[in-house]
Amino acid sequence: MGVVSWTLLVGAMILYGIAVRRTAGAAAVAAGVIVVAVAGEAAMAGGSLRSVGGLALLSGGLVAITWAFGRSRRRSRVRRDARVAYRAARSAAWSAAADAERLRLAAEVHDTAAHRLTSIAVSAASALHLTDRRLQEDALSHAGQEGRLAAAELAVVENAVSDLATIDGLIGSWPELSLTYRRTVDHVSPQVAAAAYRVVREALTNAARYASGAQVWVGVRHDSGSLTVVIRDSGGEARHDDLGSGLGLTGLVTTVASCGGTFTAGPDGSGWTVCARFPVRAEVPSVRAEWWRGPRAWDAALVGLAFALSMGAALLPGGSTMVSTEQLTVLVPMFMMHAIPLWWRTRSPLWSLAAMVSVHPIAWAVWVAGWSSIPAGDLFLWGFWVELAQVYAFGVCRDRVGGLLAVLLVAAAGGLALAMGPGISGDRAAVWAVLALSVAVLAVPAWAMGAMVARMRARRREADGAAGDLYRQGLSAVARAERERIAAGLRRTASRHAEAVVVAAEEGRLSTVLDEARAGLGAVRGLLEELRRPLGADDPPPTLAGLAVLAARRMVAVHQIGDPRGLVPELEVGVFRVAQECSGRTVTVSFRHDGVLVGGATSRDARRRLHVLADAYGGALTVGTGGTVRVWLPR
Repeated sequence: MGVVSWTLLVGAMILYGIAVRRTAGAAAVAAGVIVVAVAGEAAMAGGSLRSVGGLALLSGGLVAITWAFGRSRRRSRVRRDARVAYRAARSAAWSAAADAERLRLAAEVHDTAAHRLTSIAVSAASALHLTDRRLQEDALSHAGQEGRLAAAELAVVENAVSDLATIDGLIGSWPELSLTYRRTVDHVSPQVAAAAYRVVREALTNAARYASGAQVWVGVRHDSGSLTVVIRDSGGEARHDDLGSGLGLTGLVTTVASCGGTFTAGPDGSGWTVCARFPVRAEVPSVRAEWWRGPRAWDAALVGLAFALSMGAALLPGGSTMVSTEQLTVLVPMFMMHAIPLWWRTRSPLWSLAAMVSVHPIAWAVWVAGWSSIPAGDLFLWGFWVELAQVYAFGVCRDRVGGLLAVLLVAAAGGLALAMGPGISGDRAAVWAVLALSVAVLAVPAWAMGAMVARMRARRREADGAAGDLYRQGLSAVARAERERIAAGLRRTASRHAEAVVVAAEEGRLSTVLDEARAGLGAVRGLLEELRRPLGADDPPPTLAGLAVLAARRMVAVHQIGDPRGLVPELEVGVFRVAQECSGRTVTVSFRHDGVLVGGATSRDARRRLHVLADAYGGALTVGTGGTVRVWLPR
């Protein structure tokens, strides 16, 4: 037995280290090896089959709880490190918020003013060079139309799109095209409204450029649970073959995908059709969590320990709890009835406790009937820690009434089991009252400890929530201030030159049109260079603000489902690190009340790293088709 004890002790120490530093699967394999080693040593020492089984059960229970301790330490370590990284990155997050807004505005300005001023400059320069009066009149007309559109679009960039009514203004100000427009949708989120506006604007720009004189139909409607935006033209003559960058439609794919939608564009008969579909309500996907990696592993380990200690002690020879094989057939179901409810100790604490304490009157009846040699009081004392663990769970659940009932129920059942045991003489009712009070005195601290832990957790959540709200408000203020600063710059430069182009075109001064267009284009190019120059470090901070910068730099769509408010710092860092490993064009982040689900395409090496990351958080990684993964990070 001495060698077996040392094997178990050393094995438990090794297992704890493995559980802290390696994945749950590796630790589980190590746990199995230790149990087999203990049982094997006992068998080689000449132990009976019964004693070997008892030692295997006892070592299995102790190994399970050691494994759970190690897993808990692994989760707490990675979350502590994530919180440290989050605090270190908070100062950089302010710059990241500004960078994200700058990159967003850079894309908007590039797609609007830059293209239109370039078109005006090319058209005006060509007309002045050829000195053709008709060509110059066309260039003046073109400059007036494009200048008005550039000024209007810059105003939208400055103020940001918040509803679908902005599309109405865009349609109303659009020149030349023969337009048929219908909108049957009133309310969508600001993000979807902005994306729909960009789709319509880009499609109309392309229709004017490549299908001059075409009939154009624009529709914004509900269609099978989604918002559908369709722009279709009848085809026409290309006016400016050399002005397209090829980036507009590509950028729309990312913009629409960031709202969870789909985008298509292609020939339709003699014309061209652009279609974007946005989900009206994004459903938060369900999660199949691997419980044995997360906090619920504690519950499973406690179930295993409770059964193993009771059953193992009953199997080992020489002790007072030694029972016959026939009696084991009665005791095994009772041991299981007492242990298994621990699995629901926090989810259904009252039912769990009721199932536990119901074992004691059964144990007394079995002892009275002679089917067991172990008195109910002895069984209660041996497994009393199980009831204490359940009472502690009432405290963790912050259930005061339930906690009081739990203490009374455990005291009544435990006191009765002890009072009805052998060796008790005199007034058993009085003995029961004294023993019940003694059990209650031991149970109350268990509940109080659970309540104290719950209060500490609640205070930390409240502090994190308050700090997070202030932090997010600060990030929004930074982004808003940056947008206002850039808007002021646009009004002083690009907008002023665009308006000057319109005035010059109306007055027939083509050379002034060219000068103003070139000046405006120079101002826009200078602004774009500034906006694309990061204010913060080259590597974005591991926060949601940093994720927006990462996505903009990689031209990746980040589709967020649910509300990120209240997200704890360690999960914010985890979301960023998962998204950083994704290599596809879209990353989906689903915020749930119990955690975050991040999905995207990854490489094989990245999947291995994400498996380790998810395991350290107590989550799971699911591999789908085409190299896509879903990483679950629980709270």
